[in-house]
Amino acid sequence: MDGYDVKEVMDQVHISTEMQEEIIMNIQKRMKNGNKNTKTWNLTRVATAAAAFVLTMGVVSFPVRAFVSSVVKERMESIPKEEVREINDMVQSKPTEADVFSREYSDDEKERSQELWKAYDDGKFPENVIAQVDNAEDAPEGMLCYIRSTGVFNLPTQEMTDEEILEIIDFQNKMRYAVSQSPEAQKTQEQRDAEDLAERVMLEEKVKAAGGISEDEAIEIARKAMETDIGEKAKELKVYINPEAESDGRKLGLWDITNWAEYKDKGDIAYSIHFNNIEELEDPEDEKFFAYDCFVNAVDGSICGAYSISGNDLNDFEPVWYEH
Repeated sequence: MDGYDVKEVMDQVHISTEMQEEIIMNIQKRMKNGNKNTKTWNLTRVATAAAAFVLTMGVVSFPVRAFVSSVVKERMESIPKEEVREINDMVQSKPTEADVFSREYSDDEKERSQELWKAYDDGKFPENVIAQVDNAEDAPEGMLCYIRSTGVFNLPTQEMTDEEILEIIDFQNKMRYAVSQSPEAQKTQEQRDAEDLAERVMLEEKVKAAGGISEDEAIEIARKAMETDIGEKAKELKVYINPEAESDGRKLGLWDITNWAEYKDKGDIAYSIHFNNIEELEDPEDEKFFAYDCFVNAVDGSICGAYSISGNDLNDFEPVWYEH
């Protein structure tokens, strides 16, 4: 699992760019520290859980594939085409696709970064551009810079200023924009969309041919499993339906699980059903978010797996697994 594996899934559930960064950094940190729970999470489940948390905290309003404001879009489109090509070439040559930082953000930097992402979307841009160097040995001591050969944001040891954080945000947006404008990326996205739709149709046909269950039936099966697993808490949770999926006449994710090690011998195709207490929270910052995820065999209606998560912070995401 690397940062872009997670990011690709998160794109499908519309998590904002700044939250993608925090989620990726947290996942990488846990894996580095040997957190076995993180290693066994299926990518889709990581993204679903993270998406639910972000929605709860009220920081997601727009699809990640679209720049969240016209002023940012205008800024990106004003970049000279030659510079866009150069940035894309640099990103493609990076040893790792996910953004890497020389140290962790402090708590204060994290808090200011979230606020500055919002301010950036409203048109608060840095006065300067981030300094770039070719190699780590060229990085000026105590100065923020981007190391092109390693793809590392070299952060100063001291607390960063708002200007420095904005320079990082601006450069991250430029890199993503440059990659999105490359012919390869656009062709890849078109292919991915077509492949996703073709796979969904194929899976639906398999379920129908096998006399499988409907999405509504899967939801009710998952609801009963949830009531058994978490008791009275289930009354607080409501099923989450992706608006885009519903607009296509579908409510749930449908997955080929034949290669999911944790669901070995649980079947070939499963519906994913996500419940959470988002609508019940008066103040998400003070009240605990809770979610329950269940995968239901799309043919015989058996439970493939189920778990719950809770917390007020991404670092709280430790799944509780239920046996079925």
